Amino acid sequence: MLFEKLMARQLGNPAGIVSGLVASMMNRTNDHLGKMTIQLLEIRPSDRVLEIGFGGGGALDRMAKLLQDGRVCGIEISEAMLKRARKKFDRFIFQGKMELKEAHSAKIPYENGFFDKAYSINCIYFWPDPIVDLKEIRRVLKVGGRVILSVRPKEVLENFPPARHGFAIYSDSQLQNLLNEAGFSDIKIEQRKDAPLYATFAIATAGSTG
Repeated sequence: MLFEKLMARQLGNPAGIVSGLVASMMNRTNDHLGKMTIQLLEIRPSDRVLEIGFGGGGALDRMAKLLQDGRVCGIEISEAMLKRARKKFDRFIFQGKMELKEAHSAKIPYENGFFDKAYSINCIYFWPDPIVDLKEIRRVLKVGGRVILSVRPKEVLENFPPARHGFAIYSDSQLQNLLNEAGFSDIKIEQRKDAPLYATFAIATAGSTG
């Protein structure tokens, strides 16, 4: 029980001496999830892309390599993950292909309509009020911009012991309703259940923030 609580806390906000191990674990377990998320985003070389809660940085690495005159920006609440990523990706940061900031998805430090695409991988479980976060994501997206929320299916998380400690678990219909309430349109839910990828992708388009 104690281990499960500690693991849940680390997954939500990696910190301390075990943060490096958590980062490596995240990159390993989210590898296929990140690949499919990027594929579904349909990245163009000039896109400006936001990753919310980049964790170990596996998806950031792939994204930066796809961009030519675009940029991937990552926000993260974990100081440990931010420090690790800034050191790991110093080349991309120097080239202007990547920018990393300490921030929460409820208050994204970018102007309205700054991004073409946005995504989060296994993060929405930790948002206290996901409508607030999703509206903020919509604000920083251009009208017509795409967002993807990549998560593990509800039936998987319900059998993952750490998820019993502070995770908010959503069904497909709940994800769709959240995106709709936050002002997104063209919402679709894609399921991938072929090993080693077992995931849900909630995909939507940003409308005007009015």
